[in-house]
Amino acid sequence: MKNIPTLIVVAILITSVLITESCTTDDPTTDSPIIVTEDTPVTDYDGNTYKTVKIGDQIWMAENLRSKHYSDGTSINYINYNNDTTNVYIYGRLYTQSAAIRGTSGSNTNPSNIQGVAPEGWHIPSKAEWNQLIDYLGGINVAGGSMKESGTIHWVSPNTGTNESLFTALPAGLYNFDNTFVWRGNHCVFATSTTQIAVMLQNSVSKVVVGSSHPLDGVSVRCVKD
Repeated sequence: MKNIPTLIVVAILITSVLITESCTTDDPTTDSPIIVTEDTPVTDYDGNTYKTVKIGDQIWMAENLRSKHYSDGTSINYINYNNDTTNVYIYGRLYTQSAAIRGTSGSNTNPSNIQGVAPEGWHIPSKAEWNQLIDYLGGINVAGGSMKESGTIHWVSPNTGTNESLFTALPAGLYNFDNTFVWRGNHCVFATSTTQIAVMLQNSVSKVVVGSSHPLDGVSVRCVKD
């Protein structure tokens, strides 16, 4: 299986056992409306400013992290897709899990309490926190649609995204641990603070995969407010 990222085996159909690792709701209720409001922007150590959005009881970054330094000024071992800085402002940078959680042992608590690459007052979301977001947006079968940016400016067609949540997930692709880059335009993969777990969205479906990832894969980061 050389040159095939850990998540790629099921990415095309999103039907693998990876989904079984998710604790999210498969049958969403329709009684509770989704309440989303834009929140105060946050600025990282490097001076990058990010839009934020309150989704239910959580406040998330609405853009992928672009930081090159931790909040104390220490350099981060980041990756640019295709080693090209051209689209960093749009798609952000990619980080291994170790870099994202700054070498800690990981956490699946809610909140995770792991700052990692996040700015002051923010942290890396755990699997449990991602599941809270997914559940609030209707469960694994539909949440991806409301999380993804709509249209085909960045996502390839067909794109099921509606961006109802204002989360604005973009198809930043993945750095595979064998030094290849894949999926720009049709997938995004987000880091969690939970050991070797990532969250993945695909252009053509609204399902969310919460499953295993290789610790040396480079993925996007979204932070949650403390």
